[in-house]
This record gives sequence, C-alpha cells and structure tokens, in this order.
Amino acid sequence: MPMDAIAAPGSGPEPWLEIIDGDAPLLLIAPHGGRAGAAARATLHPKVNDLETAAITRELARRLGAPALINAAMDRNELDCNRLAQLAQRAPWLIDLIVGRVAAITRRYGRATVLLIHGWNVIEPRVDLGLGLREAGGRLRPPAGAHVSASDGFINGPVAALAARLTTAGIIPTFGLRYPGGASQNLLQAFTQRHCASELAALRELAALAAHGAIDALQLEMSVAVRMPGALRASNLDAIAEAFAPATASSSSATSASSMGSPAAAPAMIVVRDARPRPARVVSATPAGAAMRIGVEFYDPDARVGGMASFDFGAGAAGARIMVMFDGCHAALFTGEGKSEFAGAQIHLGPLSMTLAGGRGGLSFRGPAMVVDDGAAYLSVERALAGGQLDTAMELAATIELDDCGAPACDASADDSAPGDSDLATAARAGTARFGRLRGALTVGGVRREIDAVARVGTSCLGLGAQRFTTRRMLWACFSSGGAAQSALEARTMTFDGAPQACTARILDAGAWRECELGAIDLDTPVPGARPGPIHAAITLHDGVATTLSGRADNFMTLSRPGLDATRIHTSLGFATYQMGDARGAGMFEYSRVVGVLPSAAGDSDDADSD
Repeated sequence: MPMDAIAAPGSGPEPWLEIIDGDAPLLLIAPHGGRAGAAARATLHPKVNDLETAAITRELARRLGAPALINAAMDRNELDCNRLAQLAQRAPWLIDLIVGRVAAITRRYGRATVLLIHGWNVIEPRVDLGLGLREAGGRLRPPAGAHVSASDGFINGPVAALAARLTTAGIIPTFGLRYPGGASQNLLQAFTQRHCASELAALRELAALAAHGAIDALQLEMSVAVRMPGALRASNLDAIAEAFAPATASSSSATSASSMGSPAAAPAMIVVRDARPRPARVVSATPAGAAMRIGVEFYDPDARVGGMASFDFGAGAAGARIMVMFDGCHAALFTGEGKSEFAGAQIHLGPLSMTLAGGRGGLSFRGPAMVVDDGAAYLSVERALAGGQLDTAMELAATIELDDCGAPACDASADDSAPGDSDLATAARAGTARFGRLRGALTVGGVRREIDAVARVGTSCLGLGAQRFTTRRMLWACFSSGGAAQSALEARTMTFDGAPQACTARILDAGAWRECELGAIDLDTPVPGARPGPIHAAITLHDGVATTLSGRADNFMTLSRPGLDATRIHTSLGFATYQMGDARGAGMFEYSRVVGVLPSAAGDSDDADSD
C-alpha cells in the first residue's frame, strides 16, 4: 500500500528542497543541508551549514526505505529551516509538507518516528541526542520551557539501542549536552504539544498528534568526525540504520532496548517530564561564566612545527582542543566537548591529555583532526570544513621539561577552582606561565615529524576574555645563547576606542621575572588571511638598556571569532623565530582586531541550542 503522495519523488515546491518517498514509518528531515551563499557572505557572524547532512540523510533514506525532506541547497543564513518562526513567515508550505508526511505515516501505522539530521562542529566523534532533555544526576530532565519529544518507551527502546551501538563503535552519545532541542523555535518542538495554541493550523495538527502519543521525534547532532566520509561515518550510519530499522521503529513504544537486540542492555533511563517555565531573559554586559584555560604552546623552528593544546575548567568551560601548524599554513585541529578532568598531575578530555608535576610531564593525543592547507581557511568555519581533510589518527607523543626559574609559588589564598596538586593547577591559580622544552613526535597525514621545541606552559595567552579592545598584539619568545639557561619574553599591546594604548612586557632574566618598558609591537597583516609582515618591538629593559626584538612569522593561521558587545574579531596567530640583541629565539604571536558589529538579534534567536 503506497504512502500518500505529497510531491513527485525528487521534486519539491522549491528547487532547494529534495523529497524522497518511502514506505517506512519514519520521516527523515535535514534542515541545514545547504551551503553558504550571498546571505552568509553579507552576515558578520554567519551560521555554519551542516555539511554532509544532506548526503547522510539520502543514505539513511535508502537503507531504511524511509521518506525524507532534505534541504539540499538553501543557506540557513537566508532561510533557517530549523526555525519555526522563519518557516511560518517565509515557507509555511514546508510545515504543511511535514504535517502531510507525518499524518500519512500515522494513518498507516498508528504512530510516526521523526529523525532530524543535524551537524555539530566539534571534531571529537560524538552524537548529541536531542529530545527536549538534558542528562543531569542520572536522569533526563527538560531545560526550562522545553517539551519532551518522545515517549519513555521510545527513549528506552530505539534511542537507548542507538546510544549502545554508538558506544560500541567508539562514538560518544550524549543526551542534550549541547543541543537538547528544547527551545521554542526549534523544529523538534513542533513534534510536541508545545504549539497546541499556535496560530498556524499545521502546528496545531502536529501538536494534536503528539498529544495522542502518535509521534516520537529525535534530533541527531553529528560531530565532524562522524559526518566526514570514512570509517567513523560508516559506523555512525550503521548504528542509526540498525536502531531504526522498520521492524524496530514500528514496534510498540513499550518495547525495551534489550528485546530489540541492542549490543548491551542498560537500566531504563528515568525521564522527568515537568516542563518548568522559561525564566525571563537577562542581558549581561559581561560574558557568562568564568572559565580558565590552561595548557601548552610550543614551537620547533628547525622542524617548523608549532602547536597549542589547552583545557577549560570552571564555570562556562567549553572543552579542550589541540591545533598543530606545519608546512607554513597547514593546520590540524581537534576539539572536544565536555568538562576537562584533573586526576592528580594529569588533566585530560577524550584523547587529549597533559601531565605535569615537579617540572616534568608530557602531552599526548591520538584521535581525529581536521587538516586544512590554507592560512585563511578558518575565516569561515564552513569553508574550512568543506576544504579540509579528516585525519582519523593524528598522533602526538611528547615529554615536557620545564626550567626551574620563573616557577610560581603556590598561594594558599588564591582561587582553588582548579583541583589537583599538579604544576598545571598551581599555574592556573597563579595565572602565570613557565617555559622549557617539549620533545617528541607528531604524526599527521601519515607523515611523522620529530619535535624538539621551546614550550610555554600555563594559562593560555590566546583567550579573548572580557577585554573590550580595538586591536591586540601579543607575543612570547624563548631565547638561548651558547647553551646558557633560557630566558623568555612576554609582551602585549592593546588599543581602545577613546583611551590610551596599554602596553605591558616582562622578561625572565637571571631566574626572575622583571617588568620592562614596551614602546609598541609592530605586527600587521596586509589583508585578512595573509601572512603577517615582519615583527618588531621596542623594549627598554629593567636596567635601562634599550633593545629591539625582531621576528619572522614561519607558520600562521587566521581565525574569525565572536567578540564582546556583538562584535566580530579576526585573529592572526602562529609561530615565529625571533632575535633580540645577540640572542636567537622562537615563540608565538597573535594579532587580533575588531572588524565589525553584529546587527541586533532576531526575534527567534532565543534558542540556546541554536542548531
């Protein structure tokens, strides 16, 4: 018995919408499968389209025999098909198509399963499961205002089976860690009772079906590593196809995960369904949270390999990351989500870990990384992901050995939000950095590179923080002369609207940090994404001796980052060789500047889970 026809296979009311017919009791929707266009280029802070989700949805439709609605070409910055207010205003016909498909499935099978396929731009192999719920204290609870999009049987049936299969495949499943799908304008909420009083008849019809228990909906947020072509993507597709095969997807909502043949039965998850009211929105002049970022930055001027690895902790912590630069403007990036954990002298998150105690330790990583060969790639995250290659097994194994000089003393009265008794915790509390050597090997793209690098350990020098600057120039350098003990320099200048320039510098001399007078740092790029020009800084040492630092950028990358007060900031960063007097050295540089102010937020931007 064929499904009710909505449109001819492959065609839609608009050319960007692809329609696939199928007989399964399952509807697949890919809201963000398009690519950046004129709207993205005209937006200071464009949203990233979910690359590869259109192709993934097509493949799932084929394997499951399921109908699908795929946005294959519309830039989400022009029309966001995951925002109900935008659809209601500009494409109500798409909501009608969704209702028609869901109604047809429920007429035939009694209930419908809806899977919304999204992309998550963290690199680590993860799938965030959106049900209008977040996991907390071993229970699933809705964020304020959210409605749950599925029955307990569905959550403890196909969803639990999917989570088990993903875990077996080395992919981390989470429940609403970043994207619970609970905000009012999120498309997932259309499959709940939330919009029962909507002015739009189609939304009222969906809400009525949900009220009768006829819909189970799940949002799948897939990380970069499980979307890019390769073994992880294949495992992700296998897990989804097995968990939602028609024989299981159409089973009773009370079916357990174990009876459906999941890899490992688990205790039923407790779902708390009380939808607490959403609190009034509070706009703050300062960023939420007070996360601290600590880690290591290193550069080997002979191998021309540099890198940064850092971990967040404290309120508002975002996770951890490692970026290595090589061959001029090639960069390999891994990002991980969640809370970094201290375990004695070690801090780790996923495949990235760092250990340091008594001035000795190590840095290790083995996992997926996105590799780009363009210094301007990350001016657009979408461009970087589209043009990059996934290396599923980048590896870095290195030892760290710090100098004794310049080590911070532990202040018992300092903030102890960084647990543990390691040098990392001490450096984080003191807000300082130490210098030394990092030695080991990096394998990326199948090529092994030996590293003997200068290293800076402590608080990251690249976080934007709460500083409202117009431009910021920073650098650090390690120097050695004829085998003598290393010395180090840190310098920073910031300019502001209507305020004098701020300059700070200090040098590690004879085992102690001494403040210096800094005239300026000459560090510029001719255009965004270009190699920085020569680096110069005029410095007067503590003993009154004037000197000049000069440097040359060897590796570089340009990033585009959101700043405070709805601004956009371009950051050029990388590694350089330096000379100061007779001393040769190496280190890092950064040049950040505000490039514009964002327009006022749209009325439907209350979605904290913005995908």
